[in-house]
Amino acid sequence: MAIFVDTASADDLEAAIRLGFVSGFTTNPILMARETDRPLPHFERLLSVRETGPAFYQPTGNETGAFCEEARAAVRMAPDRVVVKCPATAVGIEAAALLAGDGVRCALTAVYSPAQALLAHEVGCAWAIPYVDRAARQSTGGYAVVDALAAILARLESGTRLLAASLKTPEQVADAVIHGADDVTAPPKVVRGLPSHPLSDAAEREFRAAARP
Repeated sequence: MAIFVDTASADDLEAAIRLGFVSGFTTNPILMARETDRPLPHFERLLSVRETGPAFYQPTGNETGAFCEEARAAVRMAPDRVVVKCPATAVGIEAAALLAGDGVRCALTAVYSPAQALLAHEVGCAWAIPYVDRAARQSTGGYAVVDALAAILARLESGTRLLAASLKTPEQVADAVIHGADDVTAPPKVVRGLPSHPLSDAAEREFRAAARP
């Protein structure tokens, strides 16, 4: 089980690391565009902020050759750490097959169907990534998607792990794991909220009050 923070902000990444339970970070082109117009150099900076653990990078090329070229440039920065996120499209799956065949760890992202999870397994992806909250908002059932993907990967006895993304509350994080996610990634605000509960906060206030002379 691993908890990742979903951000391209160096400041947010540094703050998340200090929490003590974050194993690495995930990015995507939208998050990158909010921070920079030079994603590869910026990704290298993020790698220096968090010097251990998986770091997920998603190229933007819409043609297999360009996609793989950008992916390999990212991997060269930290071959033991970088995971290439490939979209669950024909181009993305082709790229994942090529990269995984060369020993690059890949994740198939925006996975919504068991058929796509099957392909993630077949091409050797280390992770399949469903967007849980987005699936829920599209009436496809966020946890139903997680259930179905977990079931097919278990049936295949697959080494492909299920990484739940698009999680908007701490409750969604926990529920995704209950429904079969192996790992989770969430925005900084959600990650910061994981340790908190109103009853825990109330108990802590009582402890402080009792300890006063």
